[in-house]
Amino acid sequence: MIQDNDEIQKDSNEEETKVTPEEKHQVKIEFPYSDLVRAQMPKVFETTEKVATEVAHQWTHEGDFTNLGLPNPIAEMVASQALQKAKKIEKKLEEKGVINMAKMGIAIAKSQLENLKKKSE
Repeated sequence: MIQDNDEIQKDSNEEETKVTPEEKHQVKIEFPYSDLVRAQMPKVFETTEKVATEVAHQWTHEGDFTNLGLPNPIAEMVASQALQKAKKIEKKLEEKGVINMAKMGIAIAKSQLENLKKKSE
């Protein structure tokens, strides 16, 4: 889903430069009839997709979730804190192996469903 871009890249002058929005994988929000809603509220979709792109990039590249692009500074602060807490919880779950166990459980359930499908055919 996200391209392998570094959040900070070094240029030829050894100065740090931010990754431009064009280099990030752009998140596009789509759901049934989203085109109708988008036509009625284009600014909302534009802002939401911009913020979702930034969050996705920072989530995969260990960002600190600042400068998300929300128009309200209080909303940005609250969202930043919530995302930081969620990332910490994800890391703790990964350390304890919970995520891997869940993935394994899903894989087992899928194989059992496939076996049941084959038996019913």
